[in-house]
Amino acid sequence: MDRRAAAQCPCRGLPVSVRPRVVVTPGDYLGIGPELAIRLWLEFGDAADFELSLVGPPELWKRAAELVGGAPDELPIVPVDPDADPDWGHLPGIGEIATAVRGCLDGRFDALCTGPLHKADLIAEGFPYMGHTPYLAALCGAPQEQAVMVFSGGRLTVSLATLHVPLAEVPGAWTEESIARAARGAAEVVRKARGIQRPRIALAGLNPHAGEGGRLGAEDQSVVAAALQLLAVEELSASGPYPGDTVFARALAGHFDAVVAAYHDQGLVAVKTLDAGRSVNITAGLPLLRTSVDHGTARDIAWQGRARPEGMFSAARMAAQLARSSMTGRQRSRSLERGALSDRGAGLAS
Repeated sequence: MDRRAAAQCPCRGLPVSVRPRVVVTPGDYLGIGPELAIRLWLEFGDAADFELSLVGPPELWKRAAELVGGAPDELPIVPVDPDADPDWGHLPGIGEIATAVRGCLDGRFDALCTGPLHKADLIAEGFPYMGHTPYLAALCGAPQEQAVMVFSGGRLTVSLATLHVPLAEVPGAWTEESIARAARGAAEVVRKARGIQRPRIALAGLNPHAGEGGRLGAEDQSVVAAALQLLAVEELSASGPYPGDTVFARALAGHFDAVVAAYHDQGLVAVKTLDAGRSVNITAGLPLLRTSVDHGTARDIAWQGRARPEGMFSAARMAAQLARSSMTGRQRSRSLERGALSDRGAGLAS
């Protein structure tokens, strides 16, 4: 559906309060993020069931629009706020994130959709965060470990108990608290994205065969058991540990609604093999909604008009879906509160 077709979409007449406001960042200026965002705008524009804004330098967006055949003068551009992050906002791609997060926290936007960053370049500039997820936590004033990476939108929903951690350090970072946080994040996404109110969460083991009863490592039994105790108190339906080589197949077969992977590649190999282009990177555990593509900057094909936009489309639609679910939940809560107040008033009057 291009913009001309989208203009005929019946959802164009939806009230602004019903259409989530999604703000998009370009990510790495030298990558495919800018052109993907423009393709997103061309595909949906403001005629879909969500509104789009593009944060970043006008010259960047106009160049990307000229590349893919858009009309630069029509772009819904939000300028970078230099005060959003005085320390790191001068770095390309970072000021946009800080500006968008401030807008989300201030209530100007309902969700954030981010283009991919080039982590190596940022680290070379002294940037102290390993990608979006810990930086988003810092901008929200939250501990880095509070942010959870969840991948959903395809056939699997997978969260990570440890993030960008060297494999040698995974056993120390894989704790009952990190597993429980990842399970909560997965449950949050499944509820909002799929409408399953009591999701079944599988906890993957760390070692081969989930430790083989302790013969291949004791962590699987002890750490997962402690995590299950934490989650039982919260009445979250979780079980495990399950072997990492079979748990995803069981999820595909319908036994589980989400899987908590012990480490990055355990989860992402399954997601990117099965759901490439459909799965969306979602940040849970923070006071904002953020999605992103599940791929990198692809500098080798950037600014050539060759990048496929399906991942960006999926990420933006997921951002709008999560925002709409949150908006509906808030409206339902307000209705219940009004009903309770009305009942209380009637009781006082009788």
